[in-house]
Amino acid sequence: MEFWDRVMQEIFEIIPAGGALTPAEILPELRGVTIRGATLHKEPLNLATLKKKMDVRVSHNRYFEPRDEGRYARKVG
Repeated sequence: MEFWDRVMQEIFEIIPAGGALTPAEILPELRGVTIRGATLHKEPLNLATLKKKMDVRVSHNRYFEPRDEGRYARKVG
């Protein structure tokens, strides 16, 4: 869980303030060490996993807010 929270913090920093990105736009911006680390945590960091992990944070009202067309924005506050 700690690893994925660090990934979510990295994604939070990738998404521009006031902007929104899709997982497909986020994935290529992640650091190589992050992608390799996911494999060590037994889940490959692909689009499906990224979306699932982000949706969990949305459902817990953490890090992100959903936007139109499958985009995610930084959660304010």
